[in-house]
Amino acid sequence: MSAPTLSDIDDAMEMQSIPVGYRDTPQDEEDDDEDTFSDDDEIDELGMIAASSPQPNQKNPALKRHSYLTYIFVGLAAIVVLVEVLRGKDGSLSLNARTKATSDDLSTSSGTTGDNLIIEFTVANLRTNSANCSHVGKMLQCIPQHNNATNKFRIELHKSWAPIGVKRFQELTEANFWDDARIFRVVPNFVSQFGISSYPDVQKYYDSLGNLKDDKGIGSNKRGTLTFATSGRNTRTTQLFINTADNKFLDKQGFSPIGEVLLAGDGYGSMDVVDEMYSKYGEDPDQGMIKEEGKDYLEEKYPLLSYFVTAVFV
Repeated sequence: MSAPTLSDIDDAMEMQSIPVGYRDTPQDEEDDDEDTFSDDDEIDELGMIAASSPQPNQKNPALKRHSYLTYIFVGLAAIVVLVEVLRGKDGSLSLNARTKATSDDLSTSSGTTGDNLIIEFTVANLRTNSANCSHVGKMLQCIPQHNNATNKFRIELHKSWAPIGVKRFQELTEANFWDDARIFRVVPNFVSQFGISSYPDVQKYYDSLGNLKDDKGIGSNKRGTLTFATSGRNTRTTQLFINTADNKFLDKQGFSPIGEVLLAGDGYGSMDVVDEMYSKYGEDPDQGMIKEEGKDYLEEKYPLLSYFVTAVFV
């Protein structure tokens, strides 16, 4: 599988000119056995008051009913307070009260919620002069001479552009798939392609999952966009490329961007980092051999290839 070839550009340029509860108020009922008095009876007012007041050892039904209502209201108030405590700032229940998210939720901790996801890549073996390179084992690791010598850049994924592709990329990132992955095809002013694991067993597993269905795609292959490579309809797997030029002619060929490289920020670069990925090997690395032998093949035959050290959500 590959991204578009250089001949695709020439063909495209010839064919088209597209630029590159309720309130309880019971009424007292009259006593059926209401006492009556004759005019001759003498009424002791103090005695009547005493008789109508509850005695120490007597239970007043009205007070008992009042107590039950009080308990109910206090209980309801406690429940309301508990719910408010559990609610987060956005009005949804906090993480402690949520059920565990499934993979379909596309939501994990640290930078993986919301419509867009941001991933920071750390790159080794960037193209620069030998003064900024040092050997680490068999590998020659270099950092660029710009942006305070950073070798990091960030990509923002857009679910609204291509939800199926974004979900696969998120899954690969969460599984540390990009660690040690080489940028094995770098064609200046066209694309920088990656997405084959340096560990054959890992690649075999993801190949066994089958191909992804195509996204409808609403983005355009402008410089800095991230797009899945494909060999036809519904053939996307794990390979992607970053457009290092405006390749809008690819839009009508089924290449749907899933994200874009962000502008430089504090401690990380932008397309200036991508542009320094090692390109001297061109398209020579054999994709079949990378899948079969992984790092052994890469370190022996193409030791200067740029590769990802880490890729983490931020």
